[in-house]
Amino acid sequence: MTQSNLLKLAQQGDPETIARLLNRSLLPRGVSAKILIRESCLKILLSSTRPLEQQAFMQLLQKEISDWDISTITLVKVYSQQMGEGVPSWAQDFSLSPSKPHAEAEEPGGAIVKVTSAIVKVNADTHDFLATLRSFNLKSIFPYPDLLSLDLYRHYAVRLLLFLGLFPLIVNLVAEQVSVAQTAWLLGIYYACIWAVVLHDLIKPTQFSWGNAIQCVLFTAFIGIPILLLFQKVPPFSTLYQAINEGSLWGRLLGFIFGVGVLEEVCKALPIYLLLLRRGKLSDPHTAAFYGAMSGLGFAIAEGAAYSLRYAFGFSQGQLGLGSFVAANTIRFVSLPLFHAILAGMVGYFMGLAAVNPSRQGAIVLIGLAIAVVLHGLYNTFAGSIAGLFIIAFTILLFVTYLRRSRQMVDEMQQAELSRRQE
Repeated sequence: MTQSNLLKLAQQGDPETIARLLNRSLLPRGVSAKILIRESCLKILLSSTRPLEQQAFMQLLQKEISDWDISTITLVKVYSQQMGEGVPSWAQDFSLSPSKPHAEAEEPGGAIVKVTSAIVKVNADTHDFLATLRSFNLKSIFPYPDLLSLDLYRHYAVRLLLFLGLFPLIVNLVAEQVSVAQTAWLLGIYYACIWAVVLHDLIKPTQFSWGNAIQCVLFTAFIGIPILLLFQKVPPFSTLYQAINEGSLWGRLLGFIFGVGVLEEVCKALPIYLLLLRRGKLSDPHTAAFYGAMSGLGFAIAEGAAYSLRYAFGFSQGQLGLGSFVAANTIRFVSLPLFHAILAGMVGYFMGLAAVNPSRQGAIVLIGLAIAVVLHGLYNTFAGSIAGLFIIAFTILLFVTYLRRSRQMVDEMQQAELSRRQE
């Protein structure tokens, strides 16, 4: 039914139509209306879950019903009642006066025109708008009691959103008071935390503690890396590191695999082996993979901070363009931390398998290390090319495949351990 037809029925005093038109305006405000017509009196019962502001709703109803120009109604009685209560909270009535014709004026040419007061119309609309605004519940529009509730901040997602949104702003506030190295460390920690959340959701470790995870991060960043830097100067690793700078592709490949790859992956694997595997704290590959990933992020934080300083120096000396500076820092803080975490997580995964099959522990750990070392060396050799992208993509997919097949791998390791004990 069209709007014009509805208005005609309302003007004739049809109760169902009047109720329908009233609820169009009231239901969005959380209020429903029931009506009853007795002779020339229209009774309206407003029902809601909250107390209604009397003046605002009376003005709203008076304007709407007056505009309909109902010929059979001369008196309107309004009652407001909260749901669940037996009596109305307030009641008020108003009379309907006949609509006044528009004033007419004659133009010089003899034509009759209707004159209306635009100012009065604007004032009426403004008043109605303010009345509508007052009809809203403040606590619904601005729920300030909930903002002060501790329950809100106990929610994991809320704390995560606050951390991710505010941490860079905090870094910006202190950036002028701290060194470039400290700023780089803070940014490295921020991006590492993002990847930690993502990897936790991906790996879903079954038995782990954040205390062990933090130990792995700190061990790698402050103990493992100094050991790595020491071994870089010791033959044959010093020779392999020199081969990286030679022009030969094979020399670079050997240097990156047996030099950089071996030292860095062993560095990241040390805390998992010394703090967890040897102490019998590993019981499943998923948890071990997560610890490994955390160790990899600890390595990436320290390495990213060191490279960020190198990039800043190169940029200040004009050796690095602005675009290259931004891209290099982004890779160091975003992409490569994930790569380091995945490689170390892969080694951790094999250490978790070794915990299930202790009779072959050494071989299993060596296999995991070898896979990570080769992938690491291949990426470093072809970094900056399309081949490098494919190597990282392959590494990520391989890690995910290991996680998806972990149940089968554990069954195989348990069967092998059982067979060895029965021999």
